[in-house]
Amino acid sequence: MIPQAFIDIQSPWVHSFALFLSFVILYYGAEFVLSSAEKTGKALGLSPLVIGLVIVGFGTSLPELFVSQVASFKKSYEIAFGNIIGSNVANILLILGVSAIIYPLSMGRRDIKRQLKRHLAVTILLLIIMQFKMVNWSAGIILLSYFGYYLYFTFRKMAKRVKEEHETKVKIGILDIIKLVLGFFLLFLGGDLLVSSGSKLGELLSISPYVISAIFVAVGTSFPELVTSIVACVKKRHVDLVTGNIIGSNIFNIALILGSCGFYNIVSNSTYWVEMVTLLMLSILFLILAKYRPVLDRKVGILFLIGYAGMVFYWINL
Repeated sequence: MIPQAFIDIQSPWVHSFALFLSFVILYYGAEFVLSSAEKTGKALGLSPLVIGLVIVGFGTSLPELFVSQVASFKKSYEIAFGNIIGSNVANILLILGVSAIIYPLSMGRRDIKRQLKRHLAVTILLLIIMQFKMVNWSAGIILLSYFGYYLYFTFRKMAKRVKEEHETKVKIGILDIIKLVLGFFLLFLGGDLLVSSGSKLGELLSISPYVISAIFVAVGTSFPELVTSIVACVKKRHVDLVTGNIIGSNIFNIALILGSCGFYNIVSNSTYWVEMVTLLMLSILFLILAKYRPVLDRKVGILFLIGYAGMVFYWINL
């Protein structure tokens, strides 16, 4: 955790430098995770998609988990909601948008289509829950149960795939495990530093708490996904990791992170209707694209970035 003495510093220049430093930390964290997760996943018999969904997806979701738990514990419920909802919007429109501009992303594989259906299901579940303007323990159990089903489905398909293909497992050494753990730690540390400095800058610049949560905190906690996706696309190494990482992170955010926050009985003064409809339409759009346009190319990426700019404009003008 970042020391409170540092957070209390009132200099925008200090926090600006901290933001830059967090970018560097997150880059190397993503590099370590990407290089070691592939080898570790193969040693466990995982496909590139499952590596993105489970290993990388969970590792890059740690900042969201940390921020939302702390915010819920401190009764800063709007920050918890804004972090999760804003992160999911950023994951799709910003991260997939940037990634598609760098390198075309495949959407036509059968296993990806299955995951997109589960992404739509959990998004609908989120929309329904938000109509009650709260997430209590019962809603939390529902979300966590869905997360359990999601993991069961993922690993069942993985086991079937390994049995059918009889792939030769890759051996991993202690160095590979150290790099994976170190990468997760750097992603966690970088995300924490970015959130702390970004939030403080927002306060110093008189930006509203909701905007800080939806934009600064959400983008900050999603930055590991952004860096990991960009590195994968630039190096053209298992680009399936990109789509799998985003799908996995969004499901993790809703089912696991928001579900675990339900035990704090978090409440909201809004249903976030605009954000909910946006996420629902994007989830439906994914399935349409997967069927009729199975590649996210540069044109789609540009449209996604324009959409994200529009959402940011909406948040700023609230």
